[in-house]
Amino acid sequence: MKSFSKKAVLLAAIILKVATAFAQFPLGEVLFLSNSDLKEGADADNFAGYVNDVSASWSKTFPGSTIAVMKSDRGDQKGESILVCTVAKTDELNKLSSGSPFAKSQLSGLSDYLTSPAAFTEYHLIAPGTIKSLPTLGILGIHYIKVKKDKSAAFEKFVNDKLHPAVGHVMPDMQLLYYKAVAGEHKGTYITVFAITSYEARERMWPTGGAEQDVVKTSFSPHKELGKELATTYFVEDSYLGPESGGGAAYWESREWTDYLYDLK
Repeated sequence: MKSFSKKAVLLAAIILKVATAFAQFPLGEVLFLSNSDLKEGADADNFAGYVNDVSASWSKTFPGSTIAVMKSDRGDQKGESILVCTVAKTDELNKLSSGSPFAKSQLSGLSDYLTSPAAFTEYHLIAPGTIKSLPTLGILGIHYIKVKKDKSAAFEKFVNDKLHPAVGHVMPDMQLLYYKAVAGEHKGTYITVFAITSYEARERMWPTGGAEQDVVKTSFSPHKELGKELATTYFVEDSYLGPESGGGAAYWESREWTDYLYDLK
């Protein structure tokens, strides 16, 4: 048997740590978000550890599906954790069956951490055929957009015809993707997912404690008129970031949003 030097062992540990630090979460055509609060006194790190421990066996039991706990570092829910489940393709949903994926026996331990373990909203990607590929991400930015009630059908057509082709791959490190809630607590609502590849990528756009970088304005500038049409035609007034803010992604950003960090360190 070969023996390994201390240097080799240390190097292996460093490689493992780096690989873990840059782990990414695969976004799917179906996105389940937990609507439950963490129980008073429950430890958020232990909660994340529990889900991480069962995630491998979960993916084997339900191929094409991934679960994780993410923690918010920016936005309205800063500091809070959320349980997330994705399914790669809509036609693979039958592997999970209907209802909340968080109610499965494989996640029976959730009752130790969550006030309402089965509470959920199920979102489906609008016009998935317009997206070349779905990303793996390090930041799940959720913008809770408010679409006018009488514009729902027209909005979904707008996503198919114009939005996804234009901003589905707006930047190398970020995609804007539109989802509709089809079941659960927030059924009938919509979200924009700002799918950002990593924490470092977001820092290059919106650095912590610093000003928005020019790359944001440069990337969104060609879509300014499209963004204006989106916001003024389909969104409820004052529910989106207006151009008076000076933000490069004005019109595209909702006033109600949260960034969730996928971090296994």
